[in-house]
Amino acid sequence: MDYRPNGGVFCQPNRIKIGIYCEGQQPSTLDVRRKIVKRLAGFLVILISLILVACGSAEPTPPPTLSLSLLATDIAYDQEQLEVMAGQPVKIMLSNEGALEHDFSIMEIPHLGEVMAEEMEEGAEHGVHDMSEMDMDPEVHVAAPIGGRSSVEFTPSTPGEYEFFCTTAGHKEAGMKGTLVVQAP
Repeated sequence: MDYRPNGGVFCQPNRIKIGIYCEGQQPSTLDVRRKIVKRLAGFLVILISLILVACGSAEPTPPPTLSLSLLATDIAYDQEQLEVMAGQPVKIMLSNEGALEHDFSIMEIPHLGEVMAEEMEEGAEHGVHDMSEMDMDPEVHVAAPIGGRSSVEFTPSTPGEYEFFCTTAGHKEAGMKGTLVVQAP
C-alpha cells in the first residue's frame, strides 16, 4: 500500500478516504448537505429578523382627518346633524355668511388630545368673542368673523350624541343648534 501524507490525512492508492478527504477528491455528499443546511439556516434567520423588524417597528397609521363644512347664517346653521366616528380626527370648517359673528361650540364631549382652533385670514376684522353669559367654557369652540371662516380640529373618543350651538346671546334659543353624532368605529 502506498500512503501519501496530505496535511495529516492519508489516502490509500485506491482513493479510499482515511481522514477528511484526499487531495483531488470531492467533498462527500454529507459535507455538501451540511453546507447547504448551514446556509439555509443563516438565510432563514435573516429573513425572520427582517419580518419581525417590519411588523413590529411601525406605528399604527392614524385614521385620516374627516373634514366637514358648516355654514352659519343669521340665526341658523345649514346642517342640524353632523356624523363622525369615535377615534377619527375631525376638522369642522365654520363659514359665517351672516350679519353677526357666529361660533361653533360643544359644551362637553370626551376627546383625545388637544382641541385646535384656527381663524382664517378671510372676512372682516372682529373683536373678542363675548361668552360672558356662559356658565363654563365649552370643550370645543371656534368663532368665525362676519364674512370669514375658522376651523376647529378634535378627535371625539366616545360614541354618543352631543349638542353643538352658537354661544352668541339668544342664538341657541332662536334655534342655532344641532347634534354631533359620534358613532362607534
